[in-house]
Amino acid sequence: MEALLVQFVDTFDATLKKMHKALSAEAGFGRLTISQLHYIDAIAALGEPNITALAGRLAVTKASTTVGINKLVKMGYVQKKRSPHDGRVYLVTLTPAGERLTAAKHQALKNYGDFIRAALTVEELRQFEHILTRLVKQFNADAAGPHPGDS
Repeated sequence: MEALLVQFVDTFDATLKKMHKALSAEAGFGRLTISQLHYIDAIAALGEPNITALAGRLAVTKASTTVGINKLVKMGYVQKKRSPHDGRVYLVTLTPAGERLTAAKHQALKNYGDFIRAALTVEELRQFEHILTRLVKQFNADAAGPHPGDS
């Protein structure tokens, strides 16, 4: 089981990276780091977060978040603006370039989903979705708890 799991994860990861790289290169996003992509994903998920909310989502310090956001501002993927409710607080949003990147990621995931649907029968797909749902629930339940290998 472990060898097959490693083979699946490695293959899945390599395929996703290949699709992402192709879409990123096509859309002109190849210069972003994985960390910067995580920032953009978090902003897209949160909508218009402040630095504190974004830092919490990414599980990093506010200082690190500020540095990361400032780099993305200079690159043109995000923008900061003062909160209309509290001028001391900055809100972060995606620019059109950041939104295009998010759309490219969603397209890559859609393509991967289409690939999986084509490889499985209807019954296998139903089972696969059921198993993935259970695994996601388990991962989320264990997120705050001990990790494999912890003592």
